[in-house]
Amino acid sequence: MKTPVVLRVLGVAVILFLMGWIVMHTRWVEVTVDDDPRGLAATDKRYSLRRILEAAGATLETRSSLEPMPPADATLMLESGLWNIFPERDARLKAWVENGGHLVLGGAWRGQNDLRWVPLSYVQPHPHPTPGVAKPAAAAASDADDEQDDDHDVPATRRQPDDGEQQKRDFARLFPRQPYGFCADFHETESTTQPAFEPGRVYRGCGYDGQLRTLDHVPPTWVLSDAHETLAIRVTIGRGSVTGVAPTLVTDNHGILQNDNALIAAAVLQAAPGRAVWIVDDEKREPLLAWLWHEARTPSLLALAALALALWRLMVRFGPREAQPPLARRSMGEQVRGTGQFIAGTDPRALHAATRLAFDAVARTRVEDWAGLDDAARVAALAAAIAHSHAIDQPALLQSLNVGTGATPAQILAATAVLEQSRRALLRTPSAPPAP
Repeated sequence: MKTPVVLRVLGVAVILFLMGWIVMHTRWVEVTVDDDPRGLAATDKRYSLRRILEAAGATLETRSSLEPMPPADATLMLESGLWNIFPERDARLKAWVENGGHLVLGGAWRGQNDLRWVPLSYVQPHPHPTPGVAKPAAAAASDADDEQDDDHDVPATRRQPDDGEQQKRDFARLFPRQPYGFCADFHETESTTQPAFEPGRVYRGCGYDGQLRTLDHVPPTWVLSDAHETLAIRVTIGRGSVTGVAPTLVTDNHGILQNDNALIAAAVLQAAPGRAVWIVDDEKREPLLAWLWHEARTPSLLALAALALALWRLMVRFGPREAQPPLARRSMGEQVRGTGQFIAGTDPRALHAATRLAFDAVARTRVEDWAGLDDAARVAALAAAIAHSHAIDQPALLQSLNVGTGATPAQILAATAVLEQSRRALLRTPSAPPAP
């Protein structure tokens, strides 16, 4: 009876040990996970930007082409890499800016031929700090904020990352819902002539920044930068302006809600009551089938009908397309006529030579010493040997006996027909009576 009691005690001890081990080696950390977008935000990646502009009195339109151009006093942000597929678009874009348009560019926009008239230069963004290299002030301040919860009594060189913070970093790496991890304080420089909001305002922006500068000693009218890099810079061209952003403006639904990114976007786009904001994405065209239906409907329908008829003719049938001719032996006359037509189409001179041999064979029976006479004597003797009622045309027969090398196929066939008709006439006519 003692053995079962001992086993129960050991089982309870093992279970308590496992539970204690799990409790000692498990840490529960609260991690905020954003809900998935719903409604219009799930289908419109710029839903948040649209609402922000609407609150400022502006409107947002997303286009896939620069045809037509925006209104003269609108803001155009180019995010398409194929906007310049037609050479005249660069000149049209320049004329639109000079007439009062506001152009927003992001990234390395200066190409070999396009946008050379924009007096701005872009440099690649500053790389992320690496171990052993001094970090920018903004990055160092951000790191200091992250370490406020650590134990300050431990020297910085020996401080180890907290397990909770490490788990947060691992979770963020697995679920990258906040890709803009670099945040800094940006302010409008002294060269700014028209502040976006109240003067001296500091913007906390999260994203990426780079280096922007003007070219040809063109003074900027608005600059947004921190202690090391420049986020945006604006210059005047004609009656309009061009704003360069390094490397791009944060406009997606999630990133624009971080810190002051919404204010920065409104300042860059110059959101104001009544202003139209256009964003041109990748160039798109109407699908080929839809374009054919709209532009060439009648030829397309005819081509489809012809294709349907061709397929119908190729379909499997239950019988032949037409009645089969009865099996019968070809007559000798059909064989001879068919052979003659074939020779006439391929070698007319061979047909003439064969007809001449047949004519000579019949003529020898009417004229003595046929082989010893020339063609003129042969024709004259032949005409005298047959009945006058069946007299032959001597000039035509003489000309048809021999055809020259320059005769055409039609002339050779005509001479052959004369010889054949004369041969048949000789077979049908009796001999002429002897002279008295």
